[in-house]
Amino acid sequence: MTHPYSKEMQLNYNKLPSKAKRSEFTSRQRKEVKRLYGDCCIICLHPDSQLHHRVFRSQNGRNNPRNGAPLCQGCHDYVHAHTEAAEQLRQEAAARFGPYYYFDKYDCWKHALIDEPDNKAFEDFMEKEERKAHESVCSRDKGDQPGRG
Repeated sequence: MTHPYSKEMQLNYNKLPSKAKRSEFTSRQRKEVKRLYGDCCIICLHPDSQLHHRVFRSQNGRNNPRNGAPLCQGCHDYVHAHTEAAEQLRQEAAARFGPYYYFDKYDCWKHALIDEPDNKAFEDFMEKEERKAHESVCSRDKGDQPGRG
């Protein structure tokens, strides 16, 4: 559906949630991160982990569970101190979920990826991106198999 008003007019009209609210994980989103990755640190498997934003909140990383990663305190500190480690986590998420893994429904809407900022449209879009990422990895892996060429 094409909206009759410009994105700027729509953004002002709909009064988007604050940047802080859009970057904090809710309890439901925390459960989804736990479902995706488990309780342990995804780097060292330490059982005591905290939730890390792959794209930092200061860089507009949102509360999308795909942008979350459980890390222990030591690994969390390391990732924040070493940009190459942070970038590696981002690349892993992009390969698994697609390039918009850190967007929320408002980002997708603002960038004209979905028609309305509603949960169903957002999740449908994200699932489609995840399938495309999976297909890309599968086709790349097939090309890496011995005897193919």
